[in-house]
Amino acid sequence: MTRHINISNNRVCTYLDSRKLAVGISTLRDQEALALPCLGDEERKMLVTLVDALPYRAARAVTGIASAPVYQDFELCYNIPSNHQLWSFAHKAGIRLASAVKKSGLVSSELELVFNDLIVQRYPPGCQGITPHRDHVRYHIMVAIFILTGNGNFYICQDRGGNSSCNIPAAPGDLLLMRAPGFAAKKSRPLHFVNGVTRTRRTIGLRYDTYSR
Repeated sequence: MTRHINISNNRVCTYLDSRKLAVGISTLRDQEALALPCLGDEERKMLVTLVDALPYRAARAVTGIASAPVYQDFELCYNIPSNHQLWSFAHKAGIRLASAVKKSGLVSSELELVFNDLIVQRYPPGCQGITPHRDHVRYHIMVAIFILTGNGNFYICQDRGGNSSCNIPAAPGDLLLMRAPGFAAKKSRPLHFVNGVTRTRRTIGLRYDTYSR
């Protein structure tokens, strides 16, 4: 039986340095993604326990449009109940990130970053990951990905062939931040992909879904 874990009574993002976060966010004006230390070991293990108890399904093998197919090979859990403890983590982490983004001055005062979309992904050893793709146009300002376990490569690239790719190193406990439309008055949606997984990769993703406002 999984023991009860009360995220709401614990500080989140225990290793996330506020100064480094502010500097990192400012650099996203000129680069598309970065990674920062974020989760302490105890916090990370608590989150692993929570995500391992979720029901997963296989991602659709092929998605996107016929002229630009995206191939996927991983597991996910998307419909997480609103009263699940992961939402408590998402809320507390989101407030901290949104505050840092607001202080950066890189987002219009008319926009407010609210992480209202939560997805958990699991990449088994030897899986193919996901080929170059862009997140849906509905996701704005910033995407936050918490790396819980495993390895693998997260790349930003220039085209759907994966050319001119740039690896963004991120270890368990790190937070990957990727800009999205509305950040620094930019409209671009970075192309990115994941591969090279040899140890189970678990991630929590937070996004701002403007269609759910």
